[in-house]
Amino acid sequence: MRYDVLIIGAGASGFACALTLGSANDKFEWAKDKKYLILDDNKSDLNVGKYFNVAGVDSGINGVDLLAKMKKQLEIYKDVELKNEKATKIENLGEYFKVTTENSTYEASIIVLATGLHKFDIECEGVNVKDNIFVPKPNNIYLENSNNLISKNLYVAGLASGVPTMFSCASGDGAKVACDIFTLWSGKIAVVHDVKA
Repeated sequence: MRYDVLIIGAGASGFACALTLGSANDKFEWAKDKKYLILDDNKSDLNVGKYFNVAGVDSGINGVDLLAKMKKQLEIYKDVELKNEKATKIENLGEYFKVTTENSTYEASIIVLATGLHKFDIECEGVNVKDNIFVPKPNNIYLENSNNLISKNLYVAGLASGVPTMFSCASGDGAKVACDIFTLWSGKIAVVHDVKA
């Protein structure tokens, strides 16, 4: 099976991207029946954090509980899968990408790298790792990009793209990448708005 979008990393930006993508499937013809996969190695910085300045979540929530809530929220979108696997290699095969993990291989038309700012250890031609001078602590990285695009159908989101190291910034960047993908599919500016209650 070939996924329409494969996201590597299930932190703030990876989850926001997946939630936004999944929420479009029943709203637009161009999004109908799209399939999404998130691969994650459970090493998100969220696991060790405690959050007081994130809109919409309980003040002081610990990262483990926040991740559990995000996973639960993702379950409402049946076209989004989450697998606990570490990606080791991405190959651009022209029409699609092949992603190799420690256990399996997957195919996807679009890749989103939401891998954080500590390291990028996935073999992937064309991805340039840069020193991240946009954060207050040294020895962090970002992936060179132009408006979240590394190359055709290869995106980067969140801290890996160079946004400030805040949950809300990373989350918003993941949702923005999903909207960029919607625009690609629909041929025009596209977003998914929630409806009035």
